[in-house]
Amino acid sequence: MSSIQGLQQAGSFTGLGTNALEGALALATINDLKRQSSMNMILALCSVVYISVNIICIVLNTFDNDDPAQAACTPYLFHMLEFWGTFCFNVVVVFALIYSPKRLSRITCSPLLLKLVIFVNVAGSFTSASLISINLEKFEVASHELEYSNELTVSLFDLLLLGSLLRGMNGERLQKQKASLLPSFGTVSAAFLIAVFQLWIYNGMGWTEDGDSKGEHIAHYFEFVFQIISGGITFWFTMDNKLVADAKIRQVFKAVGDVTLDSESADEADESKDGTNEV
Repeated sequence: MSSIQGLQQAGSFTGLGTNALEGALALATINDLKRQSSMNMILALCSVVYISVNIICIVLNTFDNDDPAQAACTPYLFHMLEFWGTFCFNVVVVFALIYSPKRLSRITCSPLLLKLVIFVNVAGSFTSASLISINLEKFEVASHELEYSNELTVSLFDLLLLGSLLRGMNGERLQKQKASLLPSFGTVSAAFLIAVFQLWIYNGMGWTEDGDSKGEHIAHYFEFVFQIISGGITFWFTMDNKLVADAKIRQVFKAVGDVTLDSESADEADESKDGTNEV
């Protein structure tokens, strides 16, 4: 009888060890998902701020900032907002990928392409912003050429993010939002055309005697509209990441609750068996 009780106690200790391990893993998973959820909320707010920065730039672009009598700000401040805002936003997008609770295979089928796009976006935006900061007059044209060319890869990145959002929908959810799919892809396509058109405007409307583009003022409007669209897609992506992380947290809590109930039922059964054996 004592040997049987010893085996039962050993089984109970094994069950307790397994439950403790499952509890520790669940706690680590929950903490990781909470961190992802909080980080994506912050990144979503950063995307909204970036949209606001571009709206401000549109307002500032309506003034002749080269004329001190009509300028709303200095050309240097205007370009600082424009270029460094773009660089910071590209960093936000990278963090959105790092803290995404989704598998990389759901975001893109080509990790090499994703690495290339991230490299071009971050390196290109930082280079152009740095050149503008060093000397606006000497590097303004080169920085704009680099930034406008970089927006072609940004539009590709937007397409990857949008594709991951649509792949994350199940059949029922996809059916409900079918009406929004065509406008979504249409928005990304429009953003790509805007990026191409603004590059053509900047280079195709001629140059002043000082070497500046005659189409820079108009190209800025297309640029800021493009960046507002890009910021909106990233906001959607990060908020979707937050909702996915929150849903996974609820699933883990439910799974842990089921395991706890099963463990308590097993303990009660062991206690009832012990009482029977003693009798």
